[in-house]
Amino acid sequence: MRSQRLAGHLSAAARTIHALSLPIILFWVALTIVVNVVAPQLQSVARTHSVALGPHDAPSLIAMKRIGKDFQQFDSDTTAMVLLEGQEKLGDEAHRFYDVLVTKLSQDTTHVQHIENFWGDPLTAAGSQSADGKAAYVQLNLTGDQGGSQANESVAAVQRIVDSVPPPPGIKAYVTGPGPLGADRVVYGDRSLHTITGISIAVIAIMLFIAYRSLSAALIMLLTVGLELLAVRGIISTFAVNDLMGLSTFTVNVLVALTIAASTDYIIFLVGRYQEARATGQNREAAYYTMFGGTAHVVLASGLTVAGAMYCLGFTRLPYFNTLASPCAIGLVTVMLASLTLAPAIIAVASRFGLFDPKRATTKRRWRRIGTVVVRWPGPVLAATLLIALIGLLALPKYQTNYNERYYIPSAAPSNIGYLASDRHFPQARMEPEVLMVEADHDLRNPTDMLILDRIAKTVFHTPGIARVQSITRPLGAPIDHSSIPFQLGMQSTMTIENLQNLKDRVADLSTLTDQLQRMIDITQRTQELTRQLTDATHDMNAHTRQMRDNANELRDRIADFDDFWRPLRSFTYWERHCFDIPICWSMRSLLNSMDNVDKLTEDLANLTDDTERMDTTQRQLLAQLDRPHDRHHANRQRPCPNTDQRVLRTGHSNGRHDPQRHRHGSNIRRRQQRRLVLPSTGGLPKPRLPAGSETLPIPRWHLRSIRHHPSG
Repeated sequence: MRSQRLAGHLSAAARTIHALSLPIILFWVALTIVVNVVAPQLQSVARTHSVALGPHDAPSLIAMKRIGKDFQQFDSDTTAMVLLEGQEKLGDEAHRFYDVLVTKLSQDTTHVQHIENFWGDPLTAAGSQSADGKAAYVQLNLTGDQGGSQANESVAAVQRIVDSVPPPPGIKAYVTGPGPLGADRVVYGDRSLHTITGISIAVIAIMLFIAYRSLSAALIMLLTVGLELLAVRGIISTFAVNDLMGLSTFTVNVLVALTIAASTDYIIFLVGRYQEARATGQNREAAYYTMFGGTAHVVLASGLTVAGAMYCLGFTRLPYFNTLASPCAIGLVTVMLASLTLAPAIIAVASRFGLFDPKRATTKRRWRRIGTVVVRWPGPVLAATLLIALIGLLALPKYQTNYNERYYIPSAAPSNIGYLASDRHFPQARMEPEVLMVEADHDLRNPTDMLILDRIAKTVFHTPGIARVQSITRPLGAPIDHSSIPFQLGMQSTMTIENLQNLKDRVADLSTLTDQLQRMIDITQRTQELTRQLTDATHDMNAHTRQMRDNANELRDRIADFDDFWRPLRSFTYWERHCFDIPICWSMRSLLNSMDNVDKLTEDLANLTDDTERMDTTQRQLLAQLDRPHDRHHANRQRPCPNTDQRVLRTGHSNGRHDPQRHRHGSNIRRRQQRRLVLPSTGGLPKPRLPAGSETLPIPRWHLRSIRHHPSG
């Protein structure tokens, strides 16, 4: 019942298509023209809407973007290497050329996110330079994820910058690395697509002509395949331009190959069934319906099966595969619909002119014999078939998958040329470095953590497959020669031996300095002794000056009394007009006038007494300053030294004897300081000592007079 119902639907569809064959053909032609006019070519759309080929949830990509985020350098996974190669060792001209390149690259912040400028710093230049000195490189982190259209644009921008700077003679610059390799994959993938399409069409045309022996039939079938291919390309381009799906070079190539294969198979099914019906004697219309009824369900089942299988690739995580799902599924559904509508319509129109009529009789005897053998001996036929299949499986155990994309891109590609130049000077892994980040919850810039980081680098270096480790503890890729503990210990002994003669010379200098210091100490002690004597003399002179001042004051008072009694006589000498002519008068007048200078003499003696007192005070302070280091030096020499035999320890002064004069003079100074008191109100006059048992001292008349005449009174 179900088969009859399906046959009825197919008959209705066949009649509709046969009746509307021309409109159906025009519809597909119009659809193909519209989608190809509205949207650009599929290769162009694939370049501008290419998706990244790395899964975003891959641990390596997550770690790489985490590194860029933590170090605030980049947010993508696209890296490129600008390689400089010279015929001779790279010199100043190469460095200047390199500096210009780095400057221009750093100015392009749209496409270049970070530059690892190791070769531009003399401290780290050796880490990015080859052992022979003929090659160096700089690593770039570009905008966009690897394989995406933005990353490809960044690679093209870097290539333009490198091409815009003319290199010095004998030096070449290459842009290579994972990013440029992915960009070249897109370029050469697009170029190969035209080659694949042309070769496929040529092979199909030859096979169709050989099989059907009709040029018209082969051309019509090729036109049908070409129209379906253009329709699929235009529809997928329209979807991609409107951001309904992502594309890649791999997707475009697989889509074109599947479209050509499916459309060719389906048109062969239809034409073959039509010619088979015509060979049995059916007329053209009956052969058409026989063709449609015998192949429509096969085309429908085949198309849906393959389209469904391709759509299941959307559940994969790798963009290499999940980008195939929607484009290939939609393309195969389009091919299936065109094979169920466009191809029957074309056959219906062409059959009216007999273009698909068979040109030779169909030979069934050969195929009948093959079927008879399979039916009679199914076991041996199956065994023979499996044996043939196993022949191809013999090489499988030795098969090794190679994920190096360099081998799948022509050697003439710019990135491959750069890789070849790098291989002449560096290990192969240098252009594709692996990055390892160590993260902690504290600052790692301390000696302990530096040792841990160096141990990690050492462990990673001993991992199989690791050729070089470059880290903060080994910036040049190898352990620092002077960083090992044995080397440091050896260097300490070496430095000690080298400085031994210098140490001996310095010890001799210390001995000389000690002798000089001892002589200086002796001179200082002699100066101290002389200063002590000068202090005593100054103190005695101060006492004598005070006594002289007191005597002068007493003399002044006596003369004042004398002057008071003899004032009439003095007045007489002034009254006498001829006193100058009288010797006795003039001599008395001169004598009495000279007594007026006694006051000046006492004032000068008072000032001299003040000066001697200040000098006495200053001299004692100077002596105290000289005594302080002397006492400290004496105490240090008296203090016992640790780990020293007290019996052989020398103490004392330079001669090893104690000087009792110092204590005697010190006692005299203290005794004199206690004995000498100054009255501020008397202008520095000495205060008399009180007799024993008395509380007050009678002041004589001469003292009161001196106080009365003193300026402070």
